[in-house]
Amino acid sequence: MTPMSPGVATTTPQDAPAAPGSLRFRRLWLFSPGADLAILAIPLALTLAAAGASAFMAPLAADGAHRLMAWTAQNILGNATHVALTFLLFGVHRDVLNAAPNQPRYILAGSLGMLAVGAALFFTSYADRDVHLFAVAVIFNVFGLHHGLSQHRGLWSLHGVRGGQAGLPAPSPLERRLQQLYVPLMLSVLLTRIFFVAESARPNAPAYLDVGQGVVLPWQVLPVLFAIWFGYFLLLFRTVLRSGTASGPKVLYLLGMATATGLALMAPPWGFVMLPGMHGLEYYVITARLLEPREGDPPRLGRKLIWPAMIASMLPLLALGVVHGFLLDGPARGTLGISDGARSHPLLRGLTSLGFAVVLAHYFADAFIFRFRIPSIRQVMLRRLGFDTR
Repeated sequence: MTPMSPGVATTTPQDAPAAPGSLRFRRLWLFSPGADLAILAIPLALTLAAAGASAFMAPLAADGAHRLMAWTAQNILGNATHVALTFLLFGVHRDVLNAAPNQPRYILAGSLGMLAVGAALFFTSYADRDVHLFAVAVIFNVFGLHHGLSQHRGLWSLHGVRGGQAGLPAPSPLERRLQQLYVPLMLSVLLTRIFFVAESARPNAPAYLDVGQGVVLPWQVLPVLFAIWFGYFLLLFRTVLRSGTASGPKVLYLLGMATATGLALMAPPWGFVMLPGMHGLEYYVITARLLEPREGDPPRLGRKLIWPAMIASMLPLLALGVVHGFLLDGPARGTLGISDGARSHPLLRGLTSLGFAVVLAHYFADAFIFRFRIPSIRQVMLRRLGFDTR
């Protein structure tokens, strides 16, 4: 999900001024109390389980537990499997695809282009394995992180819309500037951490994602990155909580964002359980809401069939994830582990490359359908999400 324009929110008359730092929850949950809390609590619980395993279990057992938690975040919580849901949404509600002029052509052309990229990844895996691993690491970590952080910013914006419609004060100019800064800043900090900073303080330690980049920055750079992260979120929470009554669900969501990015920065093996787990669960809930029939819709998919249809559309990617789960040996490092596990199975390599293409096509399509700065898209998507667009 890509960010919304700061000017999207529609407001009702505001509540009487309240003491700075006060929180309100009534009528401010984005989806429902259960769904909003599950998006944060389930990935965090999975992450704490991985951390607990590393602290209290023998190294071999702890590695196995971490692989299981990482696999669960990718395949059950949906970071790797949710990508099929975009195309299910297009099939059920054509107005999402047709919300802007020429959008279907762009999405079709981009999806075909992503199939070509998947084919290229298939052949590079034979031609030069080092080039293949480098390409997979760069493409999926850069675009995947950007995609996930953009979804954070998008949900943050939707919390602003919800608050505006419930009568809370509009986000302050400083909060809006921080919102615009979130994706480029956190993307730069996290990519620097995983690609260019030593994984630990031991001599000659490689980066967390070692794809042959050679000499990396010393581990002592990490406190600088932490200071940037800490300063950003300190200013953000200070800004949000000093502006009068704040949305409690929004503050909880911002805490979840801070926790996930902070763990990814300071403890990547744990953070890259929570961060993808959050992303997949968010997309599940967003898609379920978007698939709901609205007034005037043709009868295509009833409410009772939404989750079964979502699960059915993701089964092929889940099956691929199950196969990779049995093949993975060693630390779970996202797409690097997937790519490495498939190298001796040509059919599996082909299916994996096709899966990569579907992921990239999802990134491309999402970048179009959530462009809330375009009035026609904003109207369609806010209506689909159940917001009052009058």
